[in-house]
Amino acid sequence: MIDKILPHNTEAEEAIIASIIIDPKAIEQVAPILSSEAFYVNQHSHLYEASLALYSQGLPIDLIQIEDWLRQHNKLKFSGSKAKITQLLKQNISTVNISQYAAIVMDKYYRRKLIADCQDITAACYDETNILSDIYEQSEAKIYGLKVDNNSKFKTLAVSDYLAEAIHSINNEKFTHYATGLSDLDSLTGGLNKTDLIIVAARASMGKTWLACYLANYVASNYQLPVVFFSAEMSGQYLAKRFLAMHTLIDSSRLIKNMIYESEYEILVEGIKKLKEIPLEINDTPASSLTGSKIRSELRRISSKYDGQLGLVVLDYVQKLGNREASNRAQVIGAISGQLKDIAKEFSIPFIVLAQINRGTEIRNDKRPVLADIKDSGDLEQDADLVMLLYRDSYYNSNSSSQDVMEINVAKNRNGETGICKVLFDPTLGKFCDFNGS
Repeated sequence: MIDKILPHNTEAEEAIIASIIIDPKAIEQVAPILSSEAFYVNQHSHLYEASLALYSQGLPIDLIQIEDWLRQHNKLKFSGSKAKITQLLKQNISTVNISQYAAIVMDKYYRRKLIADCQDITAACYDETNILSDIYEQSEAKIYGLKVDNNSKFKTLAVSDYLAEAIHSINNEKFTHYATGLSDLDSLTGGLNKTDLIIVAARASMGKTWLACYLANYVASNYQLPVVFFSAEMSGQYLAKRFLAMHTLIDSSRLIKNMIYESEYEILVEGIKKLKEIPLEINDTPASSLTGSKIRSELRRISSKYDGQLGLVVLDYVQKLGNREASNRAQVIGAISGQLKDIAKEFSIPFIVLAQINRGTEIRNDKRPVLADIKDSGDLEQDADLVMLLYRDSYYNSNSSSQDVMEINVAKNRNGETGICKVLFDPTLGKFCDFNGS
């Protein structure tokens, strides 16, 4: 195998470069999916890199500009630019096929990557000092990275590659976040951003699991993207009954106790039918067995099941994980939060992590939580891109005028505003809607 020539298609690489020179707008079709390192021939790689850079800067893509860029970046002697481009332009190339050419180049690139990864895996297997479980996990990561991610997040790219992708995203109005259906919350946060680690923290019985269920259901239903809910707090059956309550408007406490009126059976069947049509997955692995690596592995499996797609991930709740007898729980939770943030970036999904608030809030006159109240916070707050703290006055004050109101304090927002918004919340049905009061 080592003596064989690695997979490549020189003609397809040449056709891409020629197509871009003939029709510079053609680069818009390939910029988001094709990186310069995918080219086998170095000359082609440099010419494409120059074209991407010019495109990102909004400059014309022509022979003079390409040659000037290569000269400025000391790559001219490696590309043979003018002579090479002149040679390419003599070929009979159809620019309408550039996407197909890019697919061919990417296919050969991933074959080369897979060959290299398999060689690494083979070498690791021969080295008996390596732990077998580590080899499994590393092998899975390598293969998954190639199978699922055609843009390969597991690599370093030139800034021009990212800028080209960003421009394409803007031109095509590609969304980078999910709306929540709660207009005031969306106004504050901009929605649930991909790659964000989102902490939802509150004291017990404030409604944080209900809010997570609402958001999971909203994304799965409205975007038809798979949502994975890791429930270290309650059983999968109980959690499923919460989702069923949301779809049937049957009191969740009665559903949990299997107390259904005869008149509700038809509604129940219809609700189950609706839930089956939603790409919603529940994992209720016990907290003692749930780790960052197991979450990552399970997400790879589910992503493959849905053709590489994932919409949203929820974990309820983070303080359940790790060694609960450890003397430094903050350090344990900090390590876990770092892993969860990495997972959010790796899968390009919003990762909602529920967290408990310290009991210290109970002895204060104002029981609204603040960032410092997050239990065993450690690096949790630091790793989070968005932190939402929940409070319901009616929980503490039976005579409260805000019986159905939940306050959501956006206490940290790395990419937007902070502030408090109110929503209406029915804790029997898990129903959320906009607050229209004064």
